[in-house]
Amino acid sequence: MTAVLLKSMLLALVLTLMLELPAAAVLGVRGKTNFIIVILANTLTNPAVNCIHSFCRYSLGFGFAQMTVITALLEISAFVTEWLVYKRNTDVEKPFRLSLCCNAFSYLTGLGITAIIN
Repeated sequence: MTAVLLKSMLLALVLTLMLELPAAAVLGVRGKTNFIIVILANTLTNPAVNCIHSFCRYSLGFGFAQMTVITALLEISAFVTEWLVYKRNTDVEKPFRLSLCCNAFSYLTGLGITAIIN
């Protein structure tokens, strides 16, 4: 179970980076340091979100309504955390927009992938 969870979390992080790095470039992120900050911010938030989400779903057995609330709170937390990281550590002109758009893009794409797979 642990190996499966770790593989799943690593895949989620890799897919998130594959989506958010090009999105960040489209949104005007330039420079090696800024892209490293995007990678680090996602490495900070993505595993935590997925770990807490999995714990609530599988260990606590939360139902659909509870998981909807948990998911919303986790995604908002990730968005705010990344926004603050970008605001304080990059020279990106609009860190709020960057965080919001990248997180919305990767979340919605993930929903689409999940819908296709299931």
